[in-house]
Amino acid sequence: MTTPQDYIRDNAKPLDGRSVDYDDLLDQVGERPLVLLGEASHGTAEFYRMRSEITRRLIREKGFEAVIVEADWPDALRLNRYAHGEGDDTLKSAFDDFQHFPQWMWRNTEVRDFIGWLEEHNAAKGGA
Repeated sequence: MTTPQDYIRDNAKPLDGRSVDYDDLLDQVGERPLVLLGEASHGTAEFYRMRSEITRRLIREKGFEAVIVEADWPDALRLNRYAHGEGDDTLKSAFDDFQHFPQWMWRNTEVRDFIGWLEEHNAAKGGA
């Protein structure tokens, strides 16, 4: 009988912080129209970086066109506008509406870098 430890040892895939770490995951996505990404803990930079890299690859390689987040709508709307090249915000000022708890979930380097990438990606496509 296979123990849980044996199964993990035989099937676990190490994550080394490289984009190729997620190749098998992207293969499993196949042609699915929806992918849900959770996280094991809020505020962990490593999870935010992983989620960002996976999301970038879903957009670039699988053609995903929407990112839906759990956030206060008015605050997130400003980021959405920035990501679509609308309004006069800078990347920094687009986060200014996130003033209440849990602002650290949004006002951090990993999310800022992803939103900056998303705006550039959308601009390169001619808007979104």
